[in-house]
Amino acid sequence: MAPNTYNQGNFPEARGLKYDESDMALFHAKLSYHATIEERMSSKDSNLSSIADAQARIIKRWELLKQVEKELAEKGKSLSPAEKKHLAQYEWRYKTLEDAATKKHWKRGDDGQPSS
Repeated sequence: MAPNTYNQGNFPEARGLKYDESDMALFHAKLSYHATIEERMSSKDSNLSSIADAQARIIKRWELLKQVEKELAEKGKSLSPAEKKHLAQYEWRYKTLEDAATKKHWKRGDDGQPSS
């Protein structure tokens, strides 16, 4: 058997597609949030509820700053260095909270009590 070879000509060339990592990170955060919000808010663990609230605030601020960024881009301007720094921090903050919620959640039993 002849080995399969990769031929660049087999794939169409991507045209007109802009990939923004910050937009994708925000999209992923929103999906994650909506997939877990009901469970966390109904949890007996007040820490999970607090994490969900904090994540909601982060997503809201993140969306607002992304909207400002898009409006400025339409005018040919960009965010200030301080605003860019804030934008970069939102993904990290969200992921840090998600990691904290996930690790704590994995250590608990089905009854919501810490496993021994």
